Amino acid sequence: MRFAVVDIETTGGFPSQHGITEIAIVLHNGTEVEGVYETLVNPHQPIPPFVIGMTGITNAMVEAAPSFNEVAPQIYNLLKNRIFVAHNVNFDFSFVKHHLKEAGFDLATPKLCTIRLSRKVFPGFPKYGLGHLCRQLNIDIENRHRAGGDAKATAKILDMVLQNNGERLVKEMLQKENREQLMPPNLPSHFLHELPQKPGVYYFHNKQDKVVYVGKAKNIKKRVLSHFTGLDLSKKRQDFLREIYAIRFSVCPTEFIASLLESIEIKRLWPAFNKSQKKFEQLWGIYLFEDNRGYLRLAIDKKHKNTQPLQSRGRQRHTGG
Repeated sequence: MRFAVVDIETTGGFPSQHGITEIAIVLHNGTEVEGVYETLVNPHQPIPPFVIGMTGITNAMVEAAPSFNEVAPQIYNLLKNRIFVAHNVNFDFSFVKHHLKEAGFDLATPKLCTIRLSRKVFPGFPKYGLGHLCRQLNIDIENRHRAGGDAKATAKILDMVLQNNGERLVKEMLQKENREQLMPPNLPSHFLHELPQKPGVYYFHNKQDKVVYVGKAKNIKKRVLSHFTGLDLSKKRQDFLREIYAIRFSVCPTEFIASLLESIEIKRLWPAFNKSQKKFEQLWGIYLFEDNRGYLRLAIDKKHKNTQPLQSRGRQRHTGG
C-alpha cells in the first residue's frame, strides 16, 4: 500500500470560504518514508490574528508564496495514486479536494483517518488529538501547528499503527462498505455498531451530552448513516458534524409511533439543529356563547388556557393550484 500523509494549515474551518496557507505531504510506501513535499500557499485572503498566533504563519510570509492553483498539478500528482492519510482526515481531505476541484482536478482517492486507526490500535487513551496522542506514544513533534511538523508526526503514528498489526485494520477500513470514514470526527465508531435496523427515534449528543438533534426513522441505522454521506462543504454542515459526540436511540414498534415520539421530543428538548416542528403553533377554537339578547352564537377565537371550545385546531395552510 502507498500512502500520502497530509497536513494543511488554513485561514479558517470551511473550505468553501477559507484558503490553505500551507500544505505538507509525506509519501510512505507502507514500510518507510519515500519523500516529503512542503510549501506555503498564498490564500489571497487575510489570515485571522488567532490563526497567526497558533501557526506562526503571517500574511507577510504567504505574500510571495504560490497560489494553490499554481501548485495544484504537483499536489494532485502526488496524491492521485495513493491513500490519503490525515489526522481527522475529513477536514484535510475536504479542503484539498475542494481547492483541487476549483483548480480543475478531481481527486478521487481512498482516505484514512489516523484518529480512528489509533482508537482501535491504541485503545484507552484519554484523548486522541495529535498533540495528546504523540505524547502518549512518545513521538516528538517538531514545529507543532505547522504542516510539515504535523504531517511528519502523523506519518510516525501511521508507522506505529502498521507495526502493531495495523495493516489488516487498514484494509478493513478501506473496504467500500466500511462507513466509518463518513462518521463525524468526534464520534467513536462503537455508536454506529450499536444502532439497530428498526423503527425508532435517534438523538445526537454534543460534548456536554446535550441533545443537538432528534430524528425518526423506519430503519435507525440506515437513516443515521444517511446524515454522514456525501461531501457537503458548507459551514452549516461542518458545524453540525463537529457537534456530534454520541448517539442514543429509542426503538419504537412502528414508524408512525416514531413520528409521534420525534415530535414530542423536539418540543421537549428543543435541539439546536432541528428546524422543523419548533415553531409555536397557535391553536384556534370555535366557541358557543350567549349574546346580550339571549341568542346563542358561534365565534372563532384564539384558544386560551382556561377556555374550552367546541372544537380546536391549528392554522391551516393553503397553497395555490
